[in-house]
Amino acid sequence: MAQYAAIRAVGESVLELMREACPVADLQLGASPKFELASLGSLTDGQAAPAEGFYLVLWRVGIGGSPRNLPPRRGRDGRLYKPSLPVDLYFLMLPVSPTADKQTQMLGWALAFLHQLPALGGEVINRYTKGSPAVFQPEESVVLIADPLGTVDYLSLWDRVKTGFQAGMTYVARMVLLDIDQPEPGGAPVVERRFGLGAGGQG
Repeated sequence: MAQYAAIRAVGESVLELMREACPVADLQLGASPKFELASLGSLTDGQAAPAEGFYLVLWRVGIGGSPRNLPPRRGRDGRLYKPSLPVDLYFLMLPVSPTADKQTQMLGWALAFLHQLPALGGEVINRYTKGSPAVFQPEESVVLIADPLGTVDYLSLWDRVKTGFQAGMTYVARMVLLDIDQPEPGGAPVVERRFGLGAGGQG
């Protein structure tokens, strides 16, 4: 149950954790490699190649689970709100470098790091999120799972990228719940009980 900034917050927190752990010297990166959220268009617009670094692209979003079957959400104020919207976030992690040998080194490190990345708790995500510091509740968590594409999906993604495509890995964060702040309508409070027995009902 997170605020609408959850999609951005998940991406930013993953990138900041990578930035902190990255062995810049071992990978022979420059002094300030990029760790950025990006779009496919910004990476393949036909102009200058993107700077060396790691780019996380949100390339697809889906509705997860059975949103119509979720119960209303009870807020911290005790009120009932419309059920949260569960979304699946599909990310493409792209290490970018002008040379193939360095790019494969970067890819190997990124795969290993994300493989051992634990579930991201709400407090961790909030700590690394720009802007609002309380996107997720502390008890919430998000797991980023490797989700290799099938051949058809891979070719479709390749077709969208056209040029400049470097090897990467696709991941999915499932069932990220986006809060809906609209109150759930309720009936009038019960003020009396009627049992349906009229006077003289016993004989």
